[in-house]
Amino acid sequence: MAAVVLLAGLTMACSGPPAASKAPQSQKATSSSAVPTARKTPRYDRERLETEARNLLSRTDQLDSDDADFVSSGSLAIPGLNLDETVESGIALRVEVACVGEGTVTFTAVSGTAKKAERVDCTRPMTGRLDITTAETSLAIQADSPETERVGTAYVVRRVT
Repeated sequence: MAAVVLLAGLTMACSGPPAASKAPQSQKATSSSAVPTARKTPRYDRERLETEARNLLSRTDQLDSDDADFVSSGSLAIPGLNLDETVESGIALRVEVACVGEGTVTFTAVSGTAKKAERVDCTRPMTGRLDITTAETSLAIQADSPETERVGTAYVVRRVT
């Protein structure tokens, strides 16, 4: 067995690379892989993105829960759903939505058979609006996007007077 290992070692020494690059294989692999060949993927901080989305909404509308027309507000995970079972049936509501990050988010408001959807481009500083009249005593706000880790969302629901 020792003879086989010795013979294999001599064969590798004779057929190895030239003397100028006799670095051990593990060092060569490490040094060649240390050179970046692909673009690094940026890390996304979901909490920071959601804060930016809420700030975007607060520029267009006050997020004041003391307002008599205020119904609810929040952020949504992607995919996500928030359900409010305290709304009355037959009430006209406006859902303001915002997202920040890379990609798009489709927001959907659903109450019974009533359903409205809005696709928002998260790379632009703008908000979307869904006007819906509730058909039941519940309102679901949904968000969906293929860029699950790259976007932050926020919404606010108010009665339309």
